[in-house]
Amino acid sequence: MKRIKVLVATITIFMLIFVSAFAAASYKLYVEGKLISSVKTLESKGNVYLALADFFKLKGFSISYNSKSKSILAKKSKDTYQFYIDKAYYYYNKNKKSLSAKIFVSGGKSYILAKDIASIFGYTCYVDKTKKLVNLNINKPKTAVLPLQQSQQKNSLASRNSFQRVEKDSIYINDIRYNIENDKFTLYILATKSISFKDYRLSNPDRIVLDILDSIDNIQNNKIEINKSGIFRIRHAQNKDTNGGLFTRIVIDYDSTLIKDYRITNLSNQLKIEIDLPRNLPAYTNIDSSEDFQNQDVQNSTETPSPVYVIQKINIIPSDGFTLAELDILPTVVSDIYRADQSFIVLNLKGAQISTQLSNFYQVNDGRVDYYIASNVDQNSVQIIFSSKAKIFVLNKLDGKLEVVFADQYSSLRVNPPSSLVLSSPFVSQINYFYDQGSNTIRLESQYPITIADDVYSLQASVVTTVYSIYQQDKCIVYIQINPNYIANISKSGTDITISFSQKLQKPQKKLKIFIDPGHGGSDPGAIYTKVVNGKKVTYNEKDFNLDISLRLSEKLKSLGYEVYMSRDKDLYVDLYDRTRMANSLNADLFISIHNNAHDNSSARGTMVLYKEKQQNGLISDKQFAQIVLDSIVKQVGTQNKGIMERPNLAVLRTSSMPAVLVEVAFGTNPQDLDLLLSDSFKDAVAKAIADAVEYINTNYNK
Repeated sequence: MKRIKVLVATITIFMLIFVSAFAAASYKLYVEGKLISSVKTLESKGNVYLALADFFKLKGFSISYNSKSKSILAKKSKDTYQFYIDKAYYYYNKNKKSLSAKIFVSGGKSYILAKDIASIFGYTCYVDKTKKLVNLNINKPKTAVLPLQQSQQKNSLASRNSFQRVEKDSIYINDIRYNIENDKFTLYILATKSISFKDYRLSNPDRIVLDILDSIDNIQNNKIEINKSGIFRIRHAQNKDTNGGLFTRIVIDYDSTLIKDYRITNLSNQLKIEIDLPRNLPAYTNIDSSEDFQNQDVQNSTETPSPVYVIQKINIIPSDGFTLAELDILPTVVSDIYRADQSFIVLNLKGAQISTQLSNFYQVNDGRVDYYIASNVDQNSVQIIFSSKAKIFVLNKLDGKLEVVFADQYSSLRVNPPSSLVLSSPFVSQINYFYDQGSNTIRLESQYPITIADDVYSLQASVVTTVYSIYQQDKCIVYIQINPNYIANISKSGTDITISFSQKLQKPQKKLKIFIDPGHGGSDPGAIYTKVVNGKKVTYNEKDFNLDISLRLSEKLKSLGYEVYMSRDKDLYVDLYDRTRMANSLNADLFISIHNNAHDNSSARGTMVLYKEKQQNGLISDKQFAQIVLDSIVKQVGTQNKGIMERPNLAVLRTSSMPAVLVEVAFGTNPQDLDLLLSDSFKDAVAKAIADAVEYINTNYNK
C-alpha cells in the first residue's frame, strides 16, 4: 500500500509539472520577435519567471522528472541540462552552473527566472512590467554589417522570423494610444528608449507615415479602426531597410478633404502627433434621412442586438494547390481582409470573439503560411494576422463558414468585351467545366484558386445573375448562374476557356405591380436643407423633393404599361406602417421608397440605395433589386456612387412583404447636390433611371 501511495504521488507530481497550459499568462512572452503562448509565465516577488519544462519543449528538448531527487532533465542531441527544485544551480553536460534564483514549483509547474533562461540560451532579456511583457532576443556581439545580396537590395518587408539580428540595442514600441477631444486627434507612440523618426505623407490612399528607426514593433494588433472626423484607422508593422536594419512603420489613414495638417512633438521615448479635426456641423437628420430615429422607441422595444459569435476552432487545411483557413461564423459577422505588408495578411471580424480555449498562436509552416496569431480586439471584434507571402489570398463567406485561401499559382476569370467570359490559366488542361442547362449553371473546377476580376461582376445586371467561388475537396469551384434569358457556349483553346452567351427568344410578359412611397410628408418634413439666394437664407424640405421625384417616376412607369400605386400623391402625413400595409394588401411586386440624404459633413454627396434582405418572397432578392436600381441611376444620371447598404431596422424595408428598396437620391446638405435637386431635368433623369431599372427587372426576372 505504501509503495502504491508513493507511486501515485510520483505520477501526480510528474503530471502536474508537464501538463501543457494554454490559459492566458500573466505576462506576454516574445522570443526572437514571435509571440509565444505555450510557455506559462509567473510574477513572484517582483521578478518574472518562465515555466522551465514549457520553454525547453519549445526549444525542442525532451523532458523527464525524477521525483526522488526532485530534478528535471532536458535532453536534445549532445546537450543535457539537469535542474533541481529549490536549488540555484544546474548542470550542463555535467558542468555545474549558477543561477540567479532558485527554481520553485507553483500550480504543478517548475519555474525558472526569465533572466536565467535568457542567460542559458544567449538571449538579452527585457521585462516591461507596465505592459506585462517579456522579450527574449539573440544577444550577439557587435559586428560590421555586411551588404545584402543583389536580390535583397530594396526596401522590402519581411516576416518577423526572417529578420536579421539587430547589431545595436533596439527600441521596443510597446503601446499606441489615441484620444479625440475638443476637435483634436492626439496619437501617442510609446517606446522603451529615445525615439528617432522620419515622417512624410503619401496619397492614393491619403496617409501620414512615421518610420521609427532602429525599433521593434511589440504590439500585437496591426490595425486600429477609428472612423471618426476624417481619421479612418492606424496601421503598424515591422519593417527592415536596405541594410537589414529594423524599423517600425506607423500609418495614419485619413480623409484629405477634412484633414489638412499635423504636428509631431518628440518627448524622448514618446512621440505625440496632433491633428486638428473639422468642427462638427449641426446634424440635420440621420445619415440616410429615413425612419431610424422617427421610430426609435418602437425599434428599441422590438429589435435586439446581433449576437456575438464565439469562434471555437480555426481549421488550417493544406493541399497541393493552396492552403485553406476555415472557421464557422454567424451570418451577422462582418469580415474584411487586407495585406498589411509583404509578410502579413490581416483578417478582421466584427460580431465575433475568439474562444479562450483556442490557442492564439498557431504554427503552420507549409510553404504558404508560416503561422497565425488570433486575438480579441474588443468585446465585439477579432483580428487574425497570418504570416504569409502567398501571391494571392481569397476571402469567401457562405453557408455559415468563412474561408481564407492562400496560393501562389492561380487562374483568372475576366470579361472578354463586350459580354463573354475568359478563364486564363497556365494549366488550363487540368481545369474541368460542367454546364447544366436545366438550372442554367456553369461549374468550373480547378486544383488551384480561380480569381474573379471585378469586371466579371459588371455582367450580373445582364447575362450573368450570380458568380461566386468555394473551396472543397482540395478544389476551387466557381459557380456561374446565367440569366434565364440567355444560354452559354463553352470552348477550350490554348491557355483559355471562353464562355460566350446568346439570348433566348423572349415571350410576351405581364407587367409588374409597382408601389411607390414618397418619404415623409405633411407634418413630417424629413431633412431640412438651406441655401443662400440673393443674400437671403432659403429653406427646403426633403419631403417635397421626394414627392416630386415619385410623381415623375409614377408617370414614366404608367407610360410603360405598369400598374402603379402610391402611399401619397400630395403633401400628406402617412404613418410608416400604413405605407407597407397598403402595399402588402395590394400584393405589389416591388416597393420603392424615395428619400434624400443629409449629413453633418457638407462634402458628402451621391446616391445610396438601402435594402433589407428577406427570405426569397418575390421575383428578385432585395439586394439584387437595390444593386440594379443604384447601377441604373449612377450610370444614367452620373451621381457619385455611395453603394448599397443593408438596413434591417428600417420600418418600410422590414415590414414589406415584397422586394423593397429605399433610394437616397442625393445629399441636400451638399451645395452641388442641392442644386441638382432644384433642377427639373435632374429629377426627371432620376425618375427615368429608376423606371429603366424596373423595366430591366420585369424583362429578366418576371417569368
